[in-house]
Amino acid sequence: TIKAFAGEAIPAELPPHVSALIPLGGAMGALDDLVAPWLPAERTLIQKTVSDGTPVIGICLGAQLLGAAMGGTVSRLDSNEIGIYEISQVALDDIMNVGESTLSTQWHEDYVSVLPQGATLLAKSDTCPTQIFKVAELCYGIQCHPEADASIVELWEEKPDNAFKSFGLQKVSDSIRAAEPELAASWKQLIQNWGRAVLKASAEK
Repeated sequence: TIKAFAGEAIPAELPPHVSALIPLGGAMGALDDLVAPWLPAERTLIQKTVSDGTPVIGICLGAQLLGAAMGGTVSRLDSNEIGIYEISQVALDDIMNVGESTLSTQWHEDYVSVLPQGATLLAKSDTCPTQIFKVAELCYGIQCHPEADASIVELWEEKPDNAFKSFGLQKVSDSIRAAEPELAASWKQLIQNWGRAVLKASAEK
C-alpha cells in the first residue's frame, strides 16, 4: 500500500513482485494537482502499468485517474451520486457483469465523461453514464465503492467532503447498511472474478 496523501513516494513503475495496481478513492478531483501534488505521478504510474499489460482496477477517484491517464475526460456530474444507486450492464464482459440491475454504493461528484480511445463502457446508472469501463485486458474503472460498507461510509459522513456537503442529505449510511447483504453478494463475486484472473495471468508470466 502506498499512502501518497501521507507523503509516501509513488514509484515510476510497479515492482516486479506486484501483480496488480488498485488506485482508490479520495476527496480531490482527478486533475486537482495543486490540491494533491502526487496526482501527476499517480496518473503516470497508472498509464505505465496499463501499457505494461499489468492489471489495474480503479475505484471511484481511481477510476477517474485511470480514465484521465489513458486520455479520457473527467467532468462534473449534473447531480452528485451519494448513497445507494442501481447500475445496469450495457456490454458483456468476462469479468465485470453486473446484470440487468445491481445495487452500488456511490460517493462522487465527478465521472469519466469521455472514455479513453478504445475503452469499452460496461455499466451505467440513471444519474451517471459511466459506472464501469474497461481500457485493456484486466484493466477496469469502477465509479462506485464496492469496498465500502456502512461503517466506512459513517466515517465519510463524520468528515464530509464537498460532494457530500453539496448533496443535501445528512446521512446515507443507514440505507447502505440495509443494502449490505445484496451489495456483498454482488460485488464480492465480481472482485473475486478479477482477483482470480489476476492470479492466473501472474502465474502465466
